Amino acid sequence: MTTRPKRVRVLQLALLLTALFDLLALFVLVRTTPIVFTLFMFIGQPLFVIALIALGAAVVADLRAKELI
Repeated sequence: MTTRPKRVRVLQLALLLTALFDLLALFVLVRTTPIVFTLFMFIGQPLFVIALIALGAAVVADLRAKELI
């Protein structure tokens, strides 16, 4: 079995975190309560920021692996 490169795993992590953020946002959209909104603001927003950073890191790692930068 071949192992996936680190950049692929980071990209999958970014996709997973973004999916979690989207689920939280959908839950806030469907059923807004103060507790759900607070959880979204304190958990969802940092998840999205971490996902964006991971996506940027995966893109840069892929470009370096292909010797484009």
